Amino acid sequence: MLDVNQIMKDLASMVHEQGDTIDSIEDYIQTTSSHVESANQELAKASHYQSQLRRRKCYLLIAGVLLLTLLIIIIAVSARK
Repeated sequence: MLDVNQIMKDLASMVHEQGDTIDSIEDYIQTTSSHVESANQELAKASHYQSQLRRRKCYLLIAGVLLLTLLIIIIAVSARK
């Protein structure tokens, strides 16, 4: 009877320890989920900033090509005179 009582106490102790471990794993999962959500938001921001930068580069490239074309036309017209 004493052995059965000791086994039950040991079993209760193991279950309690595993419960603490499971609680700690659950906390880690919740923290990880929060970090993943934050990372997804940061990636969305980075993507938005990257597309804005790409758009600005395209506008600058178009403006540069137009300016260069205008300069070539002015030089060509003045060279004919």
